[in-house]
Amino acid sequence: MSVDLARVAELMDSKRWGEALPLLRQAIDDEPTDWARWYMAGQCCRFTDDLDDEIRYLTRAAELKSDESGIFQGLATALQRRGRLNEAGTAYGRALEIDPEYVVAYIGLALTQQLTGDLDKAVHNYDSGLKALARRIAKSMRNDRSNPILEARATVGQRWIEQAAYGALWLVSVTPDIETMAWPTDESAREEERGKRHEGLYWVDETDLPNKGVRLFLPNYFNTFQEQLRRNRSYSDLVGHRGTALELLGNAEEAQQHFQEATEFLPEN
Repeated sequence: MSVDLARVAELMDSKRWGEALPLLRQAIDDEPTDWARWYMAGQCCRFTDDLDDEIRYLTRAAELKSDESGIFQGLATALQRRGRLNEAGTAYGRALEIDPEYVVAYIGLALTQQLTGDLDKAVHNYDSGLKALARRIAKSMRNDRSNPILEARATVGQRWIEQAAYGALWLVSVTPDIETMAWPTDESAREEERGKRHEGLYWVDETDLPNKGVRLFLPNYFNTFQEQLRRNRSYSDLVGHRGTALELLGNAEEAQQHFQEATEFLPEN
C-alpha cells in the first residue's frame, strides 16, 4: 500500500516529525526519484536532531532537484552545523546562484566565511545581503496616494538610511518612465514635505519650482522602509553579524554601532 502523502503533510503541519519520518522513508522506497520526499524527510530529521540523516536526505534531494534554492539553503545550514564548512560554503553559493535575492543564504554564507576566518569576504556578503533585502522591500512598495502616512521614528542607528536610499535609487533605476528625481533643498520644497500634499509613498511632481519636472523624494518612503526593516528579523541579523566581523577585524567602535542598531531594529514580536 502506498503512503498517504496528505497524511504525512498533516503530521508535519502538526510538528509530529517522529511520526512522519517512518512514513516518508517508506514513501522514498516507493518512489526514490521524487525529490520532495527526500526533502521532507530531511526536514523531519532537522527537527528530530538527526543531523547526519538530515544531510543525507537533503544531499539526495539536491541531486534530484538541482534548481531549488531552498534545498541548498537547508543543506548548507546542516553542513555548517556539522562543521563541514567548505561544503557548506559551496551549498550556500549554489543557493545564491539559483536565487541571487536569497537574503538568508547571504547570512549563512557570510557566517560560514566568518567561521573560516575569511572576514573580508564575510563583510562583503553581509553587504550583499543588506542590498538584497533593500531591493526586496523597495520592490514590494507601491506608489499609491492611499498609502498611510507613517510618523518618523527617531533612531540612534543610521545605517538603515543608507539601505533605504540604496533601495530607492535601485527602484528608480529599474522603473520605467522615471526621468528625474531630487531631494528637496529650498524652502518651497521643504514646505511641500511639511504639508499634507506629501501623501503617497515615493514622490510627487513639483511644477512650481524653477527646475520644472523635478521630483521630490518623499519622507513617507523612508518611514515606510524603516517600519518594514523593523518587521524583518533579517535586517537585525545582518547588521549584528556584520558588527561581529568588524570587531574581529579590529574595528571595535564601528562594531558597537552595528550592535546597537541590530538591537534597536529587533522585531517587537
